[in-house]
Amino acid sequence: MNGAEMKTCPACAETIKAAARVCPHCRNPQKKWSLANPQVLAGLWMSIWLVVACLLIAFVEKMFGPKNEFATYRDEISVISSETSHRISGSNQWITVVGMLTNRSNVGWKEVSVEAQFMDKSGKLIDVIPAQADSYRGVTILPHGEAAFKVEGRAARLESEYNERKVRVRWAKDVDAMF
Repeated sequence: MNGAEMKTCPACAETIKAAARVCPHCRNPQKKWSLANPQVLAGLWMSIWLVVACLLIAFVEKMFGPKNEFATYRDEISVISSETSHRISGSNQWITVVGMLTNRSNVGWKEVSVEAQFMDKSGKLIDVIPAQADSYRGVTILPHGEAAFKVEGRAARLESEYNERKVRVRWAKDVDAMF
């Protein structure tokens, strides 16, 4: 064959040119690690789908897997300090409570909701300012961490009637929860 180097196809045993990439008789790729080789292409696709499946499983586990219930850890999150201030805006009197939270648990919490209760001189409850779930996203507090908070609302009474306050953490979500 005009002095061209020849070789034998490993699949069909026909004599072909040594430079051939594909056997002209059986269409078998001559390079073992070529993308034209169906076995290499199939292996590559299997690897890609395996990675996608692993990522999908991890996503589903994070989304629907077990999460920590806040009720179990309620006593682990507490208010370290808080301050109250009153202000007038237009015809409305506003009351604001700011402070610090601490988390003594090994679980991180997000959307931590804080509620402020106000009592008069006799100890009677006269006002409550909760964190509004629709407009307030809460704070995130990491395990063994601290975080600042702020709750604000229109005051129901005159400033002089407010004597004492109690600030409590009402609810929170596991920081690993998707929803």
